[in-house]
Amino acid sequence: MSEYLTKYFNSITLNEATSVYDDSLLTVVSANGYYSDGTVTRYQTDGVLGLNLICTTCVSYPCTSGITISMVNVGRFDLKTTFGSAIGAIKVTIPNVTLEPVGIQLLKDSIPYDVKFSSTNSVSSGEISAPIVNELSLFSSGSTPVCSDYNFSSISLPTYAYDGSDWVTDNVLSTIPLLNKRAAYWYTELDDLILYIPKTSTTDFTLNTIVLSICGSDAQATPISIGCPVVLPSVPVSNIEQNSANACQNNDYEFTYYVGYVSGSTVGGDTRISVNDFIFNDENGEVKRADGFYGVAKTNLYGGTNPSYPYGFIQVENGVVIQIGSCT
Repeated sequence: MSEYLTKYFNSITLNEATSVYDDSLLTVVSANGYYSDGTVTRYQTDGVLGLNLICTTCVSYPCTSGITISMVNVGRFDLKTTFGSAIGAIKVTIPNVTLEPVGIQLLKDSIPYDVKFSSTNSVSSGEISAPIVNELSLFSSGSTPVCSDYNFSSISLPTYAYDGSDWVTDNVLSTIPLLNKRAAYWYTELDDLILYIPKTSTTDFTLNTIVLSICGSDAQATPISIGCPVVLPSVPVSNIEQNSANACQNNDYEFTYYVGYVSGSTVGGDTRISVNDFIFNDENGEVKRADGFYGVAKTNLYGGTNPSYPYGFIQVENGVVIQIGSCT
């Protein structure tokens, strides 16, 4: 049984609060961790309360051919997924992130999981994340969101749970913090956001995916998808180098790494790496590759052919390919 302590928060109820404090003057922020009043349970990170984990009794659904979340209404959508004994990388895709803001939090066996995406838009190269990566994260494109509600620090939304065939709600409102936002930029759209979650053993876990639809336009007509575990494609590369010139000279591709496709694909049985793809040490997507430059056969680059000098390179940052190039 949990021990109840005296804590303070900056609202009438824990459900509506944004932070928990140790003192009545609200000057000492409480430590990171879970806080509950017996009904509401929320996780605080660096003084910011996350979502109320109100879907603890939701049914978990096995991933057989992938599961989707269709944000047909304004609200919070909770989905629990299990994966059986399968081993591999689980691909999570949020499609069409434009002016319509979307929020997401992932919990792996109730523990917040880092929300670090990559984008299919090559202009938005590199890792895409909100300031606090293991909390509810909010994303949009463009300098002006499509609804004024997104500008506030919190919003009250109904919660929808999946009953096996449809999304249903009890119409009880939940207060949602809107503080952890990735800054939007007017000059580009994020398009699809993609990340990979590793499943490295036959022991199953439950993935709780919490999604927010805030403004209610048709921009999110395409559902969010949660794939089943699959082994990632491999690619031979060189040792790590400090620059592209050294990577081009190092064409002894003695190492094997693995690609989490974002914009790349398998063509004719060949792994084709593109900007914004993930590069992992292992086929399950658990460990991202170290920052640096790597030599790679040009046939393994997106759009690559096999010219008389068939060498290329990739640059990796935070586990994401931020540059590809041909050696000349």
